[in-house]
Amino acid sequence: MGAARTLYALVVATGLLFWLNQDSISLYCQQKYHDSCELPVLGQLPAWRLGAGLTTALEQGRDSFLDSLSGQATVAQAPPVVELPAPMPVVSVDLQAPVAKPVHVAATAAHPVAPVQVPAAAPVVVKPPLPQMVAPGTLASLAAGDEVFLVGDSLMQGVAPHLANSLRKRYQIHTINLSRQSTGLAYPGFFNWPKTVAETLASAPKIRLMVVFLGPNDPWDMPQGKGKPFLRFKSPEWEVAYRERIDAILEQAREHNVQVIWVGPPNMEKSRLSTAMNYLSGLYQERTAQFGQHYVSANPILGYPDEQFSYTVQTPEGKRVKVRVDDGIHFTISGQKMIAAQVLSLISFPVLTATGH
Repeated sequence: MGAARTLYALVVATGLLFWLNQDSISLYCQQKYHDSCELPVLGQLPAWRLGAGLTTALEQGRDSFLDSLSGQATVAQAPPVVELPAPMPVVSVDLQAPVAKPVHVAATAAHPVAPVQVPAAAPVVVKPPLPQMVAPGTLASLAAGDEVFLVGDSLMQGVAPHLANSLRKRYQIHTINLSRQSTGLAYPGFFNWPKTVAETLASAPKIRLMVVFLGPNDPWDMPQGKGKPFLRFKSPEWEVAYRERIDAILEQAREHNVQVIWVGPPNMEKSRLSTAMNYLSGLYQERTAQFGQHYVSANPILGYPDEQFSYTVQTPEGKRVKVRVDDGIHFTISGQKMIAAQVLSLISFPVLTATGH
């Protein structure tokens, strides 16, 4: 009886966990198996969907509670508000418009002419023009106090530490590294990069450069939404949706006057995945050019001409160095350093002096 009760408790607890976390499980299943993973009958029952709604409500309540605590702390530390006089109105003057001639009215005893009150000239406010985005083919530029935002999947996770270390030691440039494995642009329900980029750029005004490096998690059929069929990879509908997500990142960069270096993924060992990477790289290159940003392919960096793949690359000294690990996707430390060095070579530091190697 004791064993039966324990088994019963385990079954109930497991069912409760599935009931409350059904959306998270579904997203993981989509990311892993690239299918909707929805239960045919059970997933449509209101009682079953209640679990997902309850979890969402609890998360929203938690976020609201934390926001209220943060707000109270901010109010407690806020300095007293000083009332300032209202600013003078800004008068827009059209210098090209013809000036009206004054009308002279004769004064009479019945109609005396009141003195005209001439208002003081209002100050003219001239807003400085926004800095222009860097033109294609030129170097990205950083100055003292600027920050670099690193975006991407496990490819970027390997490159980011080397890039961040060089920027910090040589130029005292701080980096914000949010790279995360198993992410991309095809499954925003699992991780939404356009949203993350928008929130990060809005909260970190010192970011002047964003480096993006992703791709291997995206060449799959893409979900449209709950209950809708998946978009087939490379179909016109798939490409339209994917371009929009690339553009959403580049548009945020343009709005915040942030330069972008988008690194295209290299050839892979498996020909099917490698062909898909070439397809995605074409989209990255096209969109970055459209926005006047920088694109660099990882293929020349690793010594890959055309569609070739190799685990090793020959150095100028004639030695063979392994640059890819055994999965045929990721990089060795040597490969990571080579890509980081190439990205660093695309950045100019006109007022900074390197302090290390």
